[in-house]
Amino acid sequence: MRKFAISGWEKVFECDRTQVLDALRGFLQEVMQLAVDQGFITAEEKDEFISPAFASSTYAVVLR
Repeated sequence: MRKFAISGWEKVFECDRTQVLDALRGFLQEVMQLAVDQGFITAEEKDEFISPAFASSTYAVVLR
């Protein structure tokens, strides 16, 4: 711990939940598209993987 030091300050941020979730969804979309473009996964696999992040039921659970 001493090697990396310990910071004694803390900063609290309040963020708009919708804005944060939209940013995370955008990031997920970009990363998954890169995976498709590079041939790591298919477009169908991408859609299957990210669909829960855009489903209204998941959205409601995340917001609770």
